[in-house]
Amino acid sequence: MELVANNSVAIAVTDELTTLIDWTNIEAVSGFTVMVENAGGGGANSITDIQIDTSNDGGTTPALDQFAGVPAVPITSGNTKTGTFTSTAKFVRIRAICAAGEDTTANAWLNADSSIGRICTLADVKDRLGITNTENDLTINTIIASLAALFDTYCNRNLIVPAADVTEYYTGYSQWLQLRRYPIVSITSIKTSYNFDFTSATALIADTDYRIVEGGRKGMLVSLYGTWPLFVPDAIQVIYLGGYAAAGATLTAGQTALPGEIREAAIEQASFIFKRRMDIGLSAQSFDGGSINKFSDMDLLPLVKQVLDMYKRTVL
Repeated sequence: MELVANNSVAIAVTDELTTLIDWTNIEAVSGFTVMVENAGGGGANSITDIQIDTSNDGGTTPALDQFAGVPAVPITSGNTKTGTFTSTAKFVRIRAICAAGEDTTANAWLNADSSIGRICTLADVKDRLGITNTENDLTINTIIASLAALFDTYCNRNLIVPAADVTEYYTGYSQWLQLRRYPIVSITSIKTSYNFDFTSATALIADTDYRIVEGGRKGMLVSLYGTWPLFVPDAIQVIYLGGYAAAGATLTAGQTALPGEIREAAIEQASFIFKRRMDIGLSAQSFDGGSINKFSDMDLLPLVKQVLDMYKRTVL
């Protein structure tokens, strides 16, 4: 089990929803355990509800209270409750509340049931740095998760396969179409529609209407009936899974292991950033989108760029 996020000091909880763990990136990691402790400060009253909110855009569009009863309430003073949940969302937030007129203080921990799910693992970086304690785990996790997003941006593609199908839209310019996530793991459906009514559109048939080129290694599809819908923005809908299996993951059907050189590049870059963490003001906060900004302007190491250049997606 890997610690993903927690609050550094006990937080005052009142009869209004109080954030214990703010929006935290959980993309590509599944299986979570949340622990909430009623630390007994203030009036030392019971916590009457815990709300776990999810979002795919860092909280701009939240889905509230997605796992009612996780963990079970009430949580009385001095006690801790634990609950589990799974989610395919990219971000999660944990909030607590007391009954009207009551208050207390609380601590919360969010753990991943597995240490996999990113461009490299916590253990990879700690081994490289020679770290044996857990004091800096949150900071290293911050770096790894944010670094994965930077690698995606540099390569103009999503390197790691998500936990569930994604729906993407493309504009056709030729007979060829390159997806943003590859190697292709599976395609659920491909539809084309000039009026964007994909619900009524008929799904294309593999090897009749289109073909996956080279087994999807480069994400390439070719139309077997000439060009894809020409110059109509977003007229192609693709629902699919694509990307490399996360570092340390056991491969499932159709998946391709993350290339060793990408994982090594991530370890080197993450280790470099960790050593400079005081210079750039990186702290062990939740690794939301804001954390990326703390070192997004740093240039990638030359050897890291050399590796990633081999995996860049060039838009056709």
